[in-house]
Amino acid sequence: MHRTLVAVGLWAFGLASTGAAAPPVPPPPAEQIASFKLPPGFEIQLVVADPDIGQPMNLNFDARGRLWVTHSVEYPFPAQGEGVEPRPARFAGVGDHPPRDRLTVVAGIGADGRPASVTHFAEGLNIPIGQTPLGAGDAAVVYGIPSVFLCEDRDGDGKAEHRTTLYTRFGNVDVHGNASSFTRWVDGWIYGCHG
Repeated sequence: MHRTLVAVGLWAFGLASTGAAAPPVPPPPAEQIASFKLPPGFEIQLVVADPDIGQPMNLNFDARGRLWVTHSVEYPFPAQGEGVEPRPARFAGVGDHPPRDRLTVVAGIGADGRPASVTHFAEGLNIPIGQTPLGAGDAAVVYGIPSVFLCEDRDGDGKAEHRTTLYTRFGNVDVHGNASSFTRWVDGWIYGCHG
């Protein structure tokens, strides 16, 4: 009987400890690409990956053909700060740092899929789900909790040094419904979704 209890106890301990195991390390990009099953005539190319971008959230192209990508290391728990709605007590301490997310511009994508340059246009964003570049690509409308911003590169270095708040105080308890899908339409307006 004693041996049975010890065996059951060790088995239960083993089950409980398996939940605490570290998640597996994802395979490198080249290995992931090789695992895709594509229809005949299609190919896949790696354009950009870690450490240049984190979790990509929104893709868009500007008038010059450059790829704009919002990406996040914060998602799904925003960095705490002004305008971030309180989270349940179980999340205490999560996000106690400045926002670290970015809007990145990938330019000069060659036939091999590799870019000539990767520039972090706007930094310090907080789960930037929505974005659309404007004009010649020296400005963008970007959502980062809790506001929609106009980010502008006024000195021509490819980085936005000026940020204007356009709209603010969007609800953000559930980050899955944040402002997104910004689309400039033929009437000149930018349309988007929230919720």
